[in-house]
Amino acid sequence: MDGEWLAALSQLRETVGERNYATWIEPMQWTCKDGEIRVEAPSAFHRQWVGRHLLKTIEEVLRRSFPQGERMRLVLTIRSQPSTAASPSHVGDPNAATSTRVRGARSALKVGRLVEKYDFASFVVGPANQLAAAAAKTVAETPGRRFNPLFVWGGVGLGKTHLVNAIGNEVLKRPEGKRIGCLSAETFMNMMIHALRTDKMADFRERFRHLDLLLLDDVQFLAGKERTQEEFFHTFQALAEAQHQVVLTSDKPPSLLPGIEARLRSRFEGGLLVEVMPPTQEMRCEILQRKAHNRGHTLPDCVVRAIVQRCGPSVRELEGALNRVLAFVEMMGQKPTVDLVETLLGPEMAAEPVREIGIEEVQSETARYFGITVEQLVAHSRDRVSSFARQVAMYLCRSVASASLARIAAAFGGRDHTSVLYAIRTIEKRRQADADLARTLDCLANSITRGGSPNALKGQAQPSSNP
Repeated sequence: MDGEWLAALSQLRETVGERNYATWIEPMQWTCKDGEIRVEAPSAFHRQWVGRHLLKTIEEVLRRSFPQGERMRLVLTIRSQPSTAASPSHVGDPNAATSTRVRGARSALKVGRLVEKYDFASFVVGPANQLAAAAAKTVAETPGRRFNPLFVWGGVGLGKTHLVNAIGNEVLKRPEGKRIGCLSAETFMNMMIHALRTDKMADFRERFRHLDLLLLDDVQFLAGKERTQEEFFHTFQALAEAQHQVVLTSDKPPSLLPGIEARLRSRFEGGLLVEVMPPTQEMRCEILQRKAHNRGHTLPDCVVRAIVQRCGPSVRELEGALNRVLAFVEMMGQKPTVDLVETLLGPEMAAEPVREIGIEEVQSETARYFGITVEQLVAHSRDRVSSFARQVAMYLCRSVASASLARIAAAFGGRDHTSVLYAIRTIEKRRQADADLARTLDCLANSITRGGSPNALKGQAQPSSNP
């Protein structure tokens, strides 16, 4: 029977292809007894994938390869103990009996690491991040069922990493036996390179493609790295087909990620995209007070405001400033005061208080640039110039004023928020292909941020309003 067994495996390799054979067939163990062939997959996901995609092919090959093939019964199960993947042609006597059972297990971190202090309880929710926070909680409660993938994007230090770790820590508490991976895109690439150099790509693929929850931070790092993108694409596909959850973070939305393959961008956009925007001054004050409380301090409101006014929107920058103040307070035994904050932060971290930019300001500056009135900008007119200017203004309301879709829709004649989203995405895509438009958007954004400057855009050619 050994010869028939080897012939069957050879035929199976030829039928499914080298890649599928190495990824899905080799890791399984095969035994045969009393007319029953038992195929043991290393995990539930592996069993599910083989059952969905390869089981019929395996049955057909075995029926052709064994004289009693029509009467043989194929059982696909899960290996009871983890073991090193071995080629099916070297699993020992195919007639040997074996027993397997599926064992329950608690959720476990299989790849990377989770930061324990990053949980939902410590995440300050406000208008700038409430949609992202709600989506993250939904994913943690029902991974793989809704919002898959979840793509969280926003600037540096705004809480994206906090959210993905909170998802992982929440799932880790549950007894469903979820396998979790939490790592950066750079770490994913480095692990893949190591696997290539050590000829362990089968182990690498099994490790990632059997996860129930993959949390990948800073996906923009994959830009231009074709081999890594190829591998991640197949990892993503395997997880998506098994309805296993993927959560990604980036500093830009998929449409603005340069050097990312179209097929990856398409899959990123196929889930839920949520933006984490810069926190308002009230949110920054609350974040700072909560972090101080975790250190055993309660700061006067005036001290909190003094620190916030000397920092940008980044929560990491806020935390660094707070650490400096509290370190001085703890070591020198002084009370935290506004004067102390000015002494410690003024020379090195002084910054203008973050100026709140309103939608009206964006509308006024955009209308002035395009030579139309604000009334024409917000009206439902369909002439080419007004329509294009309206799309630009909506884009700037989102990117510069950090306004919600609902607020923008209300400010532009009560339009539906889907119309606003369409306008924003249209400008995002055109910006990538049109250097003149990109420069114009940057100049408009700078002018609005500075409070408007009559000469800020002087000499700038207006981009074509043709779509």
